[in-house]
Amino acid sequence: MNEIAKPKRPHGPGVFVAVLAVSLVLGGLAGLGSAFLGDQPGPVGVALTAAMISAAMAAGLAGCVWWWRGIDEAAREAHKWAWWWGGTSGMAVGAVLLLTLMMRAQDVPVPSGFGSRAADIFVSGMMSILLFQLAGYTLAWAGWWLKHR
Repeated sequence: MNEIAKPKRPHGPGVFVAVLAVSLVLGGLAGLGSAFLGDQPGPVGVALTAAMISAAMAAGLAGCVWWWRGIDEAAREAHKWAWWWGGTSGMAVGAVLLLTLMMRAQDVPVPSGFGSRAADIFVSGMMSILLFQLAGYTLAWAGWWLKHR
């Protein structure tokens, strides 16, 4: 027999604080593990580092799935809309900035904080694009809620 589904009860603030604390601890452990295991030379070090980072990402993804299942349809729609429009816009703005800096490096030197090795500059560029995406997402998310309140 079909039972009537109970409405979802949103997670309370205490749950979110606990999840944040667990996430910080797991991220710290993954970072420590990667730092210690990453010193191993050759393919073993690469495999151990990849395994630690993969485990951290898997735990983060599991946390995201848990969180997603605990929010209502309006919150889901806000996040989907914000990621699509805000994240995409932020990525476009960041890409324009980074590509301009890289194509005109002789006229506008790359900031020293980006590093001097190709790998450092690559990681700095990736992180910059991610920050632009998060900024765009945050603005779009806030705009969505302001518009729909």
